[in-house]
Amino acid sequence: MILMYHHVCPRELIPDAQAPLEGWKYNIEPAAFESQLRTLVSRGYRFVTLQNYLASMKEPLFSSLATVTFDDGWTDNFRFAFPMLAAMQIPATLFVVSGEMTDVARSRRMTVAELRQCSEYGVTIGAHTRTHPNLARLKNAELHFEIAGSKVDLEDLLGYSVNYLAYPGGRFNQRVVDVTQEVGFQAACSVISWGINSDASRFWLYRYVFSDELNHLSDRLRLNRWSRRLLSWRAGRALRKMLEAD
Repeated sequence: MILMYHHVCPRELIPDAQAPLEGWKYNIEPAAFESQLRTLVSRGYRFVTLQNYLASMKEPLFSSLATVTFDDGWTDNFRFAFPMLAAMQIPATLFVVSGEMTDVARSRRMTVAELRQCSEYGVTIGAHTRTHPNLARLKNAELHFEIAGSKVDLEDLLGYSVNYLAYPGGRFNQRVVDVTQEVGFQAACSVISWGINSDASRFWLYRYVFSDELNHLSDRLRLNRWSRRLLSWRAGRALRKMLEAD
């Protein structure tokens, strides 16, 4: 399974003034974040890079693999989450917005130096567009500006190939998928859950968000491989809605 996170920050450090794009409602405290990871390990999940996750899709033990992803590129990821992941030897992927985000202070986002240091923590850098728009509403030229542009921006910044994309807000349609493939990304993440990832879902990879304490019924269902298969029809319904969006 692919886990999706945004902020990992102590509650007392959450700023009072917030821009809508900061998405602080998706915060998890560091202790709860660590507990989730340890719980998954204790349940038999093995954490791998996104690259290895994709390469293992046809292997018998694929259902026991997990990979960690973060969206946007917040400073709290670098400060709290990544040292913890390094200590636990768990790799991760960070999907970075390469340009400016409306009303978001630069101080709340990772610096160039921090992004370059991420590899020391076992973090793969992916793209999250240039400005975090709703891609499903854009025309083709705008899609190329956001999707291809973010790939070029990050590759110029980091000096290596950026192969993965996450759709901002999980919003996409068939045109978005077509452009993502056309400009050379190898895979892309959605925010649709319940689905079973395979080569067929490579450009709308299903990701999971758990409650902080992993104590909800939905958590138990998501952690059970059989219930995920039984409920995968929900992902199919959401996928059809996304692809047909205009």
